[in-house]
Amino acid sequence: MFNYSALRRVTCLVLLALGGVATGCGSRDKTAGDAAQDVAAEAAGTSEARAELTDVSPEPLEQPVPDVDSAARAFKLYYRERVERGLVAFNRFMLAGDVGFGSNIGKVGVARTGDEWEVVPGPNDNNDIGVSARATWQAYKTFRTRTTALAAIRMFNGLVFYEAVSGHPGMTARNVYPGWTRVVDGMAGTVVRTRDGKPAASLLSIAPELEAEMLGTFYSGVKMTYREDPSDILLNYMPTNEIGPYSVTYSFNHMPDFLRVSNCCASMKRTPAPYPWEGAFWSNHNSRDNFPDLTAGYIAALEAMQDPDASQDVRDAASQAWEAGQRIGDLIEDNGGRIMTVDEFHDYQTLVVSGGVRPDGESEAEDLGSLSDCQMVYLARALSSQGLAMPLPELPAPGSVEKLLTIFDECKTPDPVQTCNTIGEAYCGKDWINIGELHLLGEPLLEVIEKLEKDSPGSAKSLIGSFQDDFGEKTLAVLDLVHYAELTGNQALLEDARKALDEITQTMRMFGELMYASTDPASLANRMYEAGLLAAAGGLTVPLEDMNGFARAEWMMAYLESLPDLPDTVPAPLKTDAEILQIAQEELAGASESVQQRYKDAYGDTPPLRRAGDGYEARQLHNGTLTEWAPVVTHHHQVVGGIKLLEALALCEAAPQLLDCTWAKLGCSRPDLDGSGTVDEGDKTLFAQKSTAYPGTPCRAANQWCEGADLDRTGTVDATDGAFMDAAQGCRY
Repeated sequence: MFNYSALRRVTCLVLLALGGVATGCGSRDKTAGDAAQDVAAEAAGTSEARAELTDVSPEPLEQPVPDVDSAARAFKLYYRERVERGLVAFNRFMLAGDVGFGSNIGKVGVARTGDEWEVVPGPNDNNDIGVSARATWQAYKTFRTRTTALAAIRMFNGLVFYEAVSGHPGMTARNVYPGWTRVVDGMAGTVVRTRDGKPAASLLSIAPELEAEMLGTFYSGVKMTYREDPSDILLNYMPTNEIGPYSVTYSFNHMPDFLRVSNCCASMKRTPAPYPWEGAFWSNHNSRDNFPDLTAGYIAALEAMQDPDASQDVRDAASQAWEAGQRIGDLIEDNGGRIMTVDEFHDYQTLVVSGGVRPDGESEAEDLGSLSDCQMVYLARALSSQGLAMPLPELPAPGSVEKLLTIFDECKTPDPVQTCNTIGEAYCGKDWINIGELHLLGEPLLEVIEKLEKDSPGSAKSLIGSFQDDFGEKTLAVLDLVHYAELTGNQALLEDARKALDEITQTMRMFGELMYASTDPASLANRMYEAGLLAAAGGLTVPLEDMNGFARAEWMMAYLESLPDLPDTVPAPLKTDAEILQIAQEELAGASESVQQRYKDAYGDTPPLRRAGDGYEARQLHNGTLTEWAPVVTHHHQVVGGIKLLEALALCEAAPQLLDCTWAKLGCSRPDLDGSGTVDEGDKTLFAQKSTAYPGTPCRAANQWCEGADLDRTGTVDATDGAFMDAAQGCRY
């Protein structure tokens, strides 16, 4: 009788010897030598060889994880169903926009009555708009589920809206709003948008079937009202929610041109006719500090649009987002490395450098929009349609702070404009790896700081604290360049960017130790974690101890998961007029002289908020005219914010020695052997029973992988499966 099994093995041998893919030849790690031994055994016709052959299955087997501890850490933190729950909560509560697009504003007020919710987004200064989009893309890339795909589409569409809302191609902002009230009824499957009491239409509409899918995924079983009109937020919601800022800032109404959201940094501009998004809002004077965050999202879009395994609707949304990102890069490049805006003192058609003159009319020592370091300078070139390659071009950093560093010996005579030549360049001829070698009165800066900290613990933080805080943005810019180099296939640029990332994260750790080692171990642990997170995401080796057990990432996930379970909210206790006055006076005391005078001229000694029976009344100064007192909403919202979405998930790809998502991808349902929806002691008992039910028998589909006990589908039930079951305890879906 012809031996087809032996023929299959010979075929496998030939394929393996030629370096080809031997589909259905058993273990994917089998070598040509292994196959040769198998063929020889078959030819011998021994009973042992025939018995072995009867156990060989054409089914592909998975490989066991190389590090069960890494797989366990990743499962606990990011198992599939948990990530999906987190994304649903994030989309439901933290994004402003529409059903089909959303932008992270970072702070929301949430009120609940049963299944009906109200969400009031922002305003907030600096937000993880791009980083949250990148994290969402990472979730889709890791799990490839429809929920993660829809979340990625919505975030990429949000990046499109972000760039389009002002009507000026390439304009950036701190916050973006469609300027409407949106009621999303997930139970009825409807969306109603109104502006000034009239129906409003979205310019970023999506296909009805996609909108229905979004509704069913993110809003199932709830009715959500989103107050996304800043004039309503600042003048009706904020009087009792933020009494101090309302009294001193928000109540000065310049509609229809703009609303005040801060005195130092930004106003909420209203998009006028004839621009397409008339009636929408965006906050001006975007800072260079926010630029690396934005770019993280747009570079994620570049990756997504090129991914052949991504769904077509994800690629389409990503492609539009990347085009928007390139317009942002082009506007910056066309203006010599400067972020542009529309300010409070010119017409809407005139673009000026962000932050040259503050919203309160006072001039800054330095503007906010001119790129000030080489990391962002090269990142802007990479984002633009010119792109970035090696050798690096010589580029100006028009906002360089070298002129403010003349206390250092090497910075006594700064160039009018710093010129960048390397990604890792810092200031005054130093790179970030040796910035501590700057001299102060002839002494190395690092030695000066060490001596001061030794003599007076805590003094290092007061000296370099704000300087150290800038490292987050600069390091993120370098990480963006690492990702850009990977996507464009430029190995030389990748090596240069990764070297710069290594150097700047080393310096980040060094300054953290100087500031916190002797006085604040918790802050030191957080700084080491942040440096490690950025370094590991860029492919650098990071010791596990620097990650602090991923405690912050776990807290973020638990916090995010808890949002749909918030209890019904109730009105806050009413404040007296005396308490209102005290709050307003405390806010005013910290304002500039011009702001204090503005307040006094408008309101005298009486705040623009007062008690009225069981509620409140407020007034405002509208274009120089004091309005009548009118009822406003009584505070009954819980403020939610500060969520760093899936901040460590990228390490599953970039640093699997820290987090290996192999088990996380399989999800909680895999180890839920009793099908209860939760993995608990009952599942451990079943696992113990089933793991011994098939002695000497390979686990295959025919026996349901030993009735599910072979959790990782490697063909045997072993200690690795037991570790998987232990890691899964407590998971739910």
